[in-house]
Amino acid sequence: MVNQIRLCPGHTQEEVVKYCRELEMLLEAYSPLGTGKIFEVHERQQLAAKYGKRVAQICIRWSLQMGFLPLPKSVHYARIDENAQVFDFKLDSYDMELIANLTGCVGYSRNLDTTDF
Repeated sequence: MVNQIRLCPGHTQEEVVKYCRELEMLLEAYSPLGTGKIFEVHERQQLAAKYGKRVAQICIRWSLQMGFLPLPKSVHYARIDENAQVFDFKLDSYDMELIANLTGCVGYSRNLDTTDF
């Protein structure tokens, strides 16, 4: 079973993740890069430089290491190719924790429990 939800560094939905994991449900991160704001976060830029990667690759790698199935969107061939180049490095535990704790930096997000549709 798969649950496709918005998951990205800064928007981790910890309660939903815990619930899905208890049910052994795969979590598909439909927005693993958040919004454009994610690329402006200084700490993410530093991590990209540390690993010799781009910020998007750091976010996708974080998703994979969290056990999520990232689904990044791009219409640019070069970025699609770049987004797939995330299997030649691994984020260390300190950096994984740092990324997970960078909350409130993904741009617009609404609480779906309190939003009228």
